[in-house]
Amino acid sequence: MFTNFQKDERLMKNRQSSDVNNGSATTRGVDGALTRRELLGASALGAGLLASGATPLMADESKAGAAARRQGRRVIDAHVHLWKGCCGSVPWMEVDRMPSDYDARVGGPKVDKVVLIESSVGVTPDKIIQSNLWMLQAAAADGKILSVVGNLDVTQAPATFSQQVTQLAANKKWVGVRIGGGIFQPNVPRSFSSILPNVMTNLTLMAKQGLEIDTLGIPGEILSQIGAAAPGLTIVMDHFAGKPTTFDVEDSWKADMQAAAGYAGLNIKVSDVHKLSSQVVTGLPAGLTQFQPVADSSLYAPTLEFLWRTFGEDRLIFGTNWPVSDAGGIFVDSIDLEIGIMESFLAEQYVGGRDKVMYENALRVYSPRK
Repeated sequence: MFTNFQKDERLMKNRQSSDVNNGSATTRGVDGALTRRELLGASALGAGLLASGATPLMADESKAGAAARRQGRRVIDAHVHLWKGCCGSVPWMEVDRMPSDYDARVGGPKVDKVVLIESSVGVTPDKIIQSNLWMLQAAAADGKILSVVGNLDVTQAPATFSQQVTQLAANKKWVGVRIGGGIFQPNVPRSFSSILPNVMTNLTLMAKQGLEIDTLGIPGEILSQIGAAAPGLTIVMDHFAGKPTTFDVEDSWKADMQAAAGYAGLNIKVSDVHKLSSQVVTGLPAGLTQFQPVADSSLYAPTLEFLWRTFGEDRLIFGTNWPVSDAGGIFVDSIDLEIGIMESFLAEQYVGGRDKVMYENALRVYSPRK
């Protein structure tokens, strides 16, 4: 159970610089990011309906995209957070966000399965196992949850890390952890050589056990080097690999993605797609301020096309970042909007790869282990 935002300056600073980029109902425990909730213990599952009953903003969807929906093509949302919270400084975030809330959205019933990404913000190290178990409890109670990507400190001593992994991996729905910039030595440029001791040993253990890592705040070039040093490790770069919230394909981001593509086990999660419009709508990066997103899918095409050319249809994975994606506006059903944007883009140009991006690639990366 999670309660309360801590009302400090770090919250706004971190959210504006990385999160709605970052997905965060997350804690990214090892990167020292947001402190938003305290874990009070495992909770009984339950939820109330979302307050907004307004008509959601719909993406500009082609006839082919609409036909695909009518045919019941499957969708996996590979980036969802859950929490129980109240009474914080951001009211639209500080309400329970549980499976029934997801399905109460217009887009929720269009999704077959979801992947629960770490929901451990503000959890202290002594309760991190309990936090992972809470997520697994949620997955056990709701068959729509395909699997859980948890949170562990990958900088800790390998013996302790191995013990924790062994405990959690006994549940086959626990498929990996999310890591961030905290793997690096502080106050020095980020590079493969500045990764903290123990990290590579622990990531190599995960690779050997068939576990994956979701990442945010780690350059693609470095992740490609990590993959080469931990053979077989599956890596997912979340939220357009931390792309700035513009419609541009920036040279620096483009070069980093091309370097990332050199490691075959690296995937890109095209999640929180509508955040790319916040710069255009508000003049500011996506942050805590809600904005009315641009629904015209063609405006997102340059970024999506570049990723398609660079990584191909086998390494792009759809996700929403719900409920953080609701930063798109209180009157926007961000689940439905993001499905519509992606379906329209794929139907217009890449319909042959639609099922891989919207469903099959997530199954490959996130299916419960056998």
